[in-house]
Amino acid sequence: MYYYPVFLDLRACRVVVIGGGRVAERKITTLLAVGACVTVISPAFTGKLLRWAASKKIIAIERCYRRGDLAKGNLVLTATNNSKVNQSVAEEARRRRIFVNIADQSMEGGFIVPASFRRRHFTVAVSTGGKNPSEAKEVRDRIKGWMKKKETGPKGRGI
Repeated sequence: MYYYPVFLDLRACRVVVIGGGRVAERKITTLLAVGACVTVISPAFTGKLLRWAASKKIIAIERCYRRGDLAKGNLVLTATNNSKVNQSVAEEARRRRIFVNIADQSMEGGFIVPASFRRRHFTVAVSTGGKNPSEAKEVRDRIKGWMKKKETGPKGRGI
């Protein structure tokens, strides 16, 4: 399977995240940084997600996913370790024609999230098409190290 690489403008985009653990927190951190409006549905949340909910940075709904939860979403991400829930979310998203990312089950969703980083005006994203995310992270980190070296190189010439 091959993916079409794209960078999305998610400012004011309604993103629904199913799951409230560390994986969800990591994904939501990036979503907030790009201006997405995030609703999180989970029976439990990390401390950081609870603080964000209290300060109105996100909407947190404390319960399990239910069919219909995606009705107001433009994009969906799951971050649960429950394959049954992930499958239900994927099915609803497909019915509603909403792109969905299923954490750790990339082939079930409509898009994958690459290993990425931002430095100055660069955004670098690396993907193995969902086949080996740890290898993508390793390549990302090598590029990040190379860019850092270039910025602080001996001749002072940056990228």
